[in-house]
Amino acid sequence: MDSDFGIPRELSPLQQLRSQYHPELPPCLQGTTVRVELGDGTTVAKAGDAHIIARAFPHTLGQPLAHFLRATAKVPDAQIITEHPAKRVGIVFSGRQAPGGHNVVWGLYEALKVHNAKNTLLGFLGGSEGLFAQKTLEITDDVLQTYKNQGGYDMLGRTKDQIRTTEQVNAALKACTDLKLDGLVIIGGVTSNTDAAHLAEFFAEAKCPTKVVGVPVTINGDLKNQFVEANVGFDTTCKVNSQLISNICTDALSAEKYYYFVRLMGRKHSHVALECTLQSHPNMVILGEEVTASKLTIFDIIKQICDAVQARAEQDKNHGVILIPEGLVESIPELYALLKEIHGLLKEGVQADNISTQLSPWSSALFEFLPPFIKKQLLLHPESDDSAQLSQIETEKLLAYLVETEMNKRLKEGTYKGKKFNAICHFFGYQARGSLPSNFDCDYAYVLGHVCYHILAAGLNGYMATVTNLKSPVNKWKCGAAPILVEFCRLIRLKFV
Repeated sequence: MDSDFGIPRELSPLQQLRSQYHPELPPCLQGTTVRVELGDGTTVAKAGDAHIIARAFPHTLGQPLAHFLRATAKVPDAQIITEHPAKRVGIVFSGRQAPGGHNVVWGLYEALKVHNAKNTLLGFLGGSEGLFAQKTLEITDDVLQTYKNQGGYDMLGRTKDQIRTTEQVNAALKACTDLKLDGLVIIGGVTSNTDAAHLAEFFAEAKCPTKVVGVPVTINGDLKNQFVEANVGFDTTCKVNSQLISNICTDALSAEKYYYFVRLMGRKHSHVALECTLQSHPNMVILGEEVTASKLTIFDIIKQICDAVQARAEQDKNHGVILIPEGLVESIPELYALLKEIHGLLKEGVQADNISTQLSPWSSALFEFLPPFIKKQLLLHPESDDSAQLSQIETEKLLAYLVETEMNKRLKEGTYKGKKFNAICHFFGYQARGSLPSNFDCDYAYVLGHVCYHILAAGLNGYMATVTNLKSPVNKWKCGAAPILVEFCRLIRLKFV
């Protein structure tokens, strides 16, 4: 597949139309002069974490916030950069694919060429593994031509979304040194930007001149705080999923005999599920955060759904749509406890086939209660961050199975007098990852790409590109950079190489 990376491709008429859209730039990024204002030094979000973070990140902790200013701004302390020596910058898709990722590359490439035609942008092929192996593709106008405003990450590809071990970090350092990179831009979500923070610190310790910059690109919408208002890809993902859900709502209303259980991507958070609920108006949504806060058991959730089905049947409505976040399985207390116990045994080297015999009595009873297909999925090895393989655990089918069992019981007992319960299950997520990005994601990603150049021109290391005031038109967006450690320390894995 490597031979396909970066090769111009044939676009469909719709893709061609989408490629013709040209994002806007806010005034602070226009022209060939970089104007940056550095604020006061920053600190960690939680005072109690300060001493821990300080020991782990002595070189990158306490850096100031940065704001990029328009030419007309009257800020006496602003640093004005007019000289732009040739730079070599590498860019890598470290996280899972999200609509708009290609536009980050486009924006960075255009910013590099506007400020110095001799600048070079190298894309690493195959994600972080391409970085370790120094497999690069020089980004040119021809390479970008058929990837502008397109979904997915197929221009460069991605594989592992982590840079964690000593071997991996040293390989990244060697790649940046051998390729004489002035900057390394890492595109991804929480895990990828955590790795960017660690890498920036490691490079500073090693006196490597390569500056590391992170970009918030993830469909999950979970990389948010006072500096990061939105993630590239979230807007598109919710719109695509909401259209599909709305179609299903119409189908349910047409047939009047099915309950659709729809699981949505989003990892541990329910942001996608909540936003899709607001846009598509299903009959019910189960939010993981509410389940955790209320300590609802799987039986509590089943009772809520069954009571809703029964109440609708009394109104002669035997159909509906229920949304479920993929992280729900880790929000249900007893299932989360079971998962942690299983993962602990797997780490000890216990074979999956023998797990059930070594569970505690309570976990064993729950495990035996579950249907066979869920048992098999719960036994999958955890992800690199120790979380369950959420996309592989069919929570929607588990809920549909248990609801059907309970409704049949109520029907037999005579407490439910509606029609026989029929469920249809769906999992939405990958349909959106490769979809054409919305105008907002096209603009946002493109602008963030330009911001990355400004960060590198200002010589900043360990920063994330940020844009605020996103609710306003592009010409009123405010661009800047925040140290990844500021407000992000809650995301940082304190597992040091």
